[in-house]
Amino acid sequence: MGSVAMNSRIHVDARPTPVYLPYVPPYDWETLLATFRTHQIPDLEAVNEVEYERVIQTSAGMGWFRVTHHADRNSLRLQLWNASEQDLGIVSVSVRRMFDLDADLGAIGLAMKAEPSLFKLWKRYPGLRIPRSWSGFESMLTTVLGQLVSVSFGRTLASELMQAAGTKVTHPKTGAAIRLFPTAKQLLKTDLSTVRTSESRRVAIRSLATLVVDGVLKWDQPVKHDELRKTLLSVPGIGPWTAEYVTMHGFHDDDAFPATDYGLKQELKRHPGINVSKVQPWRAYAAATLWKSFAHSR
Repeated sequence: MGSVAMNSRIHVDARPTPVYLPYVPPYDWETLLATFRTHQIPDLEAVNEVEYERVIQTSAGMGWFRVTHHADRNSLRLQLWNASEQDLGIVSVSVRRMFDLDADLGAIGLAMKAEPSLFKLWKRYPGLRIPRSWSGFESMLTTVLGQLVSVSFGRTLASELMQAAGTKVTHPKTGAAIRLFPTAKQLLKTDLSTVRTSESRRVAIRSLATLVVDGVLKWDQPVKHDELRKTLLSVPGIGPWTAEYVTMHGFHDDDAFPATDYGLKQELKRHPGINVSKVQPWRAYAAATLWKSFAHSR
């Protein structure tokens, strides 16, 4: 959101007027929130059983927002602290994208009908959405750090990256000292040896940071996803799974499908007749359906 003062203080008991962001039902809030909870960014995100919170930089300094579900209104409730009306508009757009509120269920359902076995699963789990990250840059780096390690250790590595290179600030709600997620320029100036990952992944992180600094990768603007895949795959240490996962969660690609993912491969073995290519350009929702089926089967 641009350059801001880092030492702005707020009254934490202030209660901003909520904004309700509508969606077309059905909407599987629980599955979506569980994904955010599992993959939350240390210190910056806090996700429990009923709400999502995120620390952000606003025009007033450091602020945070909260998202809760209001099924009776077919809406998500957004509250934003220490921010301007302009900030609220920007955050509202980002939250709609993060929580996939504008999914075209009619078009997706019609595409799913082309693959009857997949359509049966799709109907079994109504309201699935694709969780999108707050920042494509965060998504790229956390996905690289999460390669071949547990989800929990991936979060630990993200924390180490933030400690190594991120700006130190005060949490606007708790008052605790925290680190922001590092910028591309900060990463290029920082020794990453304290991050307990492989040197090949450090090289990938620096390569991605260079692409951002050079203006090749811009996650906050519309991108051509095929070109994005080629760019990501050109980075040492990034393979097909990472490229597909990043385009899905960080760059809003509805047709991304990480075919080498373990859970997806297991589900396709269980349902050998499914031809995912039939549901293009909505394969990301096929992935969500298969992941949900895989989790249910376990």
